[in-house]
Amino acid sequence: MEAPETKADRTRRRILAAAAHEFALRGYGGASLRAIADAADLKVGSLAFHFATKDELVAATLEDGVASAREALQLAIAAVPDDAAPAERLRAALRGHLDALHASDDRAASVVRMVETLPAELRAAHVVHERRFGRVWLDVLSRGQREGAVRTDVDLRVLRDLVVGALNSTSGAQRRSRADLAAVVDTIETLIAPPRERQVTAARPDGAGG
Repeated sequence: MEAPETKADRTRRRILAAAAHEFALRGYGGASLRAIADAADLKVGSLAFHFATKDELVAATLEDGVASAREALQLAIAAVPDDAAPAERLRAALRGHLDALHASDDRAASVVRMVETLPAELRAAHVVHERRFGRVWLDVLSRGQREGAVRTDVDLRVLRDLVVGALNSTSGAQRRSRADLAAVVDTIETLIAPPRERQVTAARPDGAGG
């Protein structure tokens, strides 16, 4: 049985929500603690009760953002019926990743916005969370290879990094339309499918080449 949520827990959650939005909007260097405090309905000094430094808040925001993305990815995969076509599991993973990245809470988007500009110490600490997330994608692609939905003539880890990078590249100041995101899913699915699967996809009446 989980312990009931305390006032401190609720405040911390509110701070992290405000921080995710601010970091997603302005990045690591441009984010303002005052703006985060204002959005969380707190005084700047009150933030220190929960996060002693800006970098401590950044680390917590990163961990929370990756955890939210990993959960969304796993839930999307788990929702696919066992008897579904292998390609459907891959498509669900692609959509789940994008749904997390473009969610209104900015939790995952804040990670993408900050990660390349982090100081070395924060970047090194963040690698642990990245690897945990990356293992989920590696499992998805590995299963896809075994089931014939993913090409086998490429290095799986390199493919994983390319897929994640392509999905993450859709995050930015300009919100993408659902049609744009659907096109990203279709394109990635086509590129990583074995040649015979690509021919089938192109021949489908609803496919890009139909």
